Formats: sequence, structure tokens, C-alpha cells
Amino acid sequence: MRSEKVVIVVGGDQTDVAALVHRFSESHRLIGADRGALTLAELRTHFDAAIGDFDSVTPQEMEEIKKKSRVCRILPAQKDETDTEAAIAYAIETFNPEEIILLGAFGGRLDHLMSNLWLAFHPVVKGMAGRISLMDRHNTLRFYMPGSYVLEKETDKKYLSFIGMTPIKKLTLTGVVYPLNGKDYDYPIALVSNEFEEAEMHFSFETGVLAVIQSADKRK
Repeated sequence: MRSEKVVIVVGGDQTDVAALVHRFSESHRLIGADRGALTLAELRTHFDAAIGDFDSVTPQEMEEIKKKSRVCRILPAQKDETDTEAAIAYAIETFNPEEIILLGAFGGRLDHLMSNLWLAFHPVVKGMAGRISLMDRHNTLRFYMPGSYVLEKETDKKYLSFIGMTPIKKLTLTGVVYPLNGKDYDYPIALVSNEFEEAEMHFSFETGVLAVIQSADKRK
């Protein structure tokens, strides 16, 4: 099966979603998770799939989602997985993606934000280390499992942060303003506001789960 790229719009803060959907619409498959599907229905004449229990949309909005989505999977309200998890599983099953971008994953309800951050520990997400990102206009977050990686600088982002979701062993950072060499952390720690020295940097670690964030300050 040919690998593709996928954008999943979820139901958090939609402030930057329209611009980002426009940026990725020609290169990525588009999936809406629950109310994120309504956002896609408002932005696009057609999109690839709508996944969720849709308990946050009206009957009229649901008809619009059904009309514009090529596939619409309505899930039971009482289920063990979130709508976002179901949308990720569908994307992997259907498109064998080399990349998944989640839009609208920040802001909104705090429990939804925490659920999206804890995706780092979901088995399907672990299998796509470094290839799933949570994105808005000012932030790109990716989860990584132990290994060695090269990270390219996003030209519109200044800061680079490494967030240990668990204890981290042998963390090494090179090509940054504040390098590390095999540092151990016995508790989850946030190493924030580092910066690239060149167009790319290297990092590695031996155990744990790491979130890597490229970010920029919000401007009025």
C-alpha cells in the first residue's frame, strides 16, 4: 500500500485551523474527528472522512458533515477510545500514512488537551514515533520513542523544547545552543527554550518517552 500524508482536525481551539487546512489540503488526506469534521465541512466542498460520536453537533450540522465527507463513521457515545484515537486508527488502517498532523488539538477543554498529550503512550502512536505531530500556528509537537533522530528547524519557529513525558536516560542534544551529553533524568522534566544553531540538530536517548516542541512567541 502506498504511504500518504494525513491531516486530522479535532475539536479543540479552531483559531488557526482554516489557514493550516488550506496549507495542507493539496498534499494531505483530510479527516475530521467529531466537531473537527464540522470545521472541515465548513472549509471544504469534500473531505476524506468524518469519525466520531458527534455528540457536539446539531442534526443540521450532521447532515452537512455526511454530505461532504466521503466516509462517515458514527461511533457510540459510550466507548473505550476517544474520537481522536479512533480517527488516528482509521488513518493508519486506511492510508498507511508516513505523516499524521493533528490540528485543533490545543486549547478548548483541558481534559481533551490532556488526552491529546497522553496520546504519546497509545500503542498506535508509539508505532509512529516522530511521524505524528500536534500543530497550531505557533507550535509543533512530536512524540519520540528511544532512538537517534535528526530534526530540521521550522523557519517560522525560534524555540526548541524537550519535554520528558517519563524519566529519560542518556539524553544527548547536539547542534543546539544548550547541548547535552548522555544526561539522565529520574523524573519527567521540561527542558524549554533551547534553540537551533544550524538548520538541523541531532538528539538521542535510550529509555523513556520524549515530546519535542518547536515554538514561536505569539504576536499581537
